[in-house]
Amino acid sequence: MMKKYSNSLLELGNLLPQLSQQRGWEEQLDLHSIFVNWRELLESDITDHCQPLKIVQKVLWIEVENSAWLQQFQFQTVVLLDILNRSLRISKLKGLRFCVEEKQMQAESQSESSLKYVQPPAKDVANFERQAGVISDQEARDALVRFWYLSQACRKE
Repeated sequence: MMKKYSNSLLELGNLLPQLSQQRGWEEQLDLHSIFVNWRELLESDITDHCQPLKIVQKVLWIEVENSAWLQQFQFQTVVLLDILNRSLRISKLKGLRFCVEEKQMQAESQSESSLKYVQPPAKDVANFERQAGVISDQEARDALVRFWYLSQACRKE
């Protein structure tokens, strides 16, 4: 049973290169080898602050830690492109594009539009709790009051 299983894996291993060649996938596989070899291709002071994101029309998009690193890598585009292209066997990248990590952009936008919490007047809270009192479901009523409270308390500076 084990021999049969290993033979089928061997056959599959022989079939994959032929299939990729017949389907014209060799160039795409070559380009995407950058993702697998990223840490070996570039120095750690570079790879610690960025990672490959996607390849669109032979342009590699690189996600960068923050805007300072983005600017630094833009200055090094020619050198980085040369290093990456030398690692490719069949194809060549046309260019590099850099973008700031999504979580970093969210953190920056949150810090720019910081919220200030202002306690609503006790009279307004009491009025809303009285209005919400007609809701028979205690959980729903409490959730509605909390939602209203937050909507009144959160203010942009």
